[in-house]
Amino acid sequence: MLFVKPLSSEENNTLEEMHKNHQNLAPRTRAHAILLNAGGFILPTIAEILGVCRQTVSTWLHAWEDKGIRGLIDLPRSGRPHILSNELEIKAIEYVEQSPRSLKKVLAELSEKFGVKIDLSTLKRICKRAGLSWKRMRKSLKSKRDSILFEECRKKLEGLIEQDKQGIIDLYYFDESGFTLEPCVPYAWQPIGKTIGIPSASSKRLNVLGFINRKCSFTPFVFEGTVTSSVVVACIDKFAGSLQKPTTLILDNASIPVFVNIVVRCTYKICVISLPQGKGSQD
Repeated sequence: MLFVKPLSSEENNTLEEMHKNHQNLAPRTRAHAILLNAGGFILPTIAEILGVCRQTVSTWLHAWEDKGIRGLIDLPRSGRPHILSNELEIKAIEYVEQSPRSLKKVLAELSEKFGVKIDLSTLKRICKRAGLSWKRMRKSLKSKRDSILFEECRKKLEGLIEQDKQGIIDLYYFDESGFTLEPCVPYAWQPIGKTIGIPSASSKRLNVLGFINRKCSFTPFVFEGTVTSSVVVACIDKFAGSLQKPTTLILDNASIPVFVNIVVRCTYKICVISLPQGKGSQD
């Protein structure tokens, strides 16, 4: 039977700290093996607990006996040199930022301008090293934003939020969304000759208009038909009838006809503000 020498209190504390807090899995597992062996567990039992072979556990124990804590930590290894130089990797990332949806285009540009040929998997690894990841893009109205008007509205909104916190006014946000059982049809990697089917059902679209404040009090209105400016005005009129104190209602990117109709119809209890393009949650 192979057992390590009895551990001193310092050695035991060091191994416990490595087992619980080391940033890498391998040193944590090796420290655990030493602690188990010092506690009386034999090699086959430790191997079964840690999911490794008996010889691996034996190697760890001998490394501990020979080198102590240093024997449980992997030494830095050089690895294979990078295919591209640092300068070319920087240039490759610049091309990726210019064409974020087409890595094949980046490969073609590297080959044409620098005579460097690498495969797609290599370019993906370069992107990951640079902190890039493949994920869904999002819609944005930022390019249509009037920066001066945007800054004015931002400051005004900050003031309204402060008044709401002090209880001077109620601040509500208004928006509209729609729901249906018919799914969107996304792109996906699929076997040649086969198609992935997405469960679908025929249904009417439900349009929901909602009012929500900063305390998450929500008032919804649900419609099956088209949401027009008359519908929006009617909902706000209905909502205004339940208000107890002066209220400011924030509309995100409301069209001019809808906004004008709302302002004309509003009661003294409610003030409506339409934010400019680019202020919404999709920005």
